Amino acid sequence: MKTKLILLNLLVIVSLISCKNKEEEKPVEEVKANTFDVIVDLDIKKDDELILFYKDPSISFFDDKNTVYYGVKGKDEPQTITFSVPEGILPNDIRFDISSKKDQEPVKINSVTLSFEGRTFKIEQKDLSKYFTPNEFIKFDDASGTATFVKEGESYDPYFLTKPAIYPELEKVRGAKM
Repeated sequence: MKTKLILLNLLVIVSLISCKNKEEEKPVEEVKANTFDVIVDLDIKKDDELILFYKDPSISFFDDKNTVYYGVKGKDEPQTITFSVPEGILPNDIRFDISSKKDQEPVKINSVTLSFEGRTFKIEQKDLSKYFTPNEFIKFDDASGTATFVKEGESYDPYFLTKPAIYPELEKVRGAKM
């Protein structure tokens, strides 16, 4: 009986010592990828899929290979979506497809921000027309920043292209000449 008691005490002591020596697990710090981001603050009422096309100096035309898709849930309040271009790519031009759904209600764009390595350039709603031009599938109201969609038969591809005024700003955000 005495042996059992000694063994039990020894077991308790060993377990207490081993618990004390356990290293505390430190939380793993999340490392954010070093990506060029296009952040869009908008009001969109219905679910949709928005697309950011991008080019770098090695690409002449926008194509399906160089895209970032973003499935957005429609809401009654403004929301922010972030398109992150794959790491290692610094775009010198972008195209923003604002809707994929023919039944989409008008979308209000509040701002567009370009961001890379702490450098940002924010385009407020009042300046959107200075930096972007809508295609024929969008009727854009400068005063409200609202894009209303035009359906032409079966065709539907509303998007915004950049204007030359954005290129110097892209260079500043990129931190390199294009």
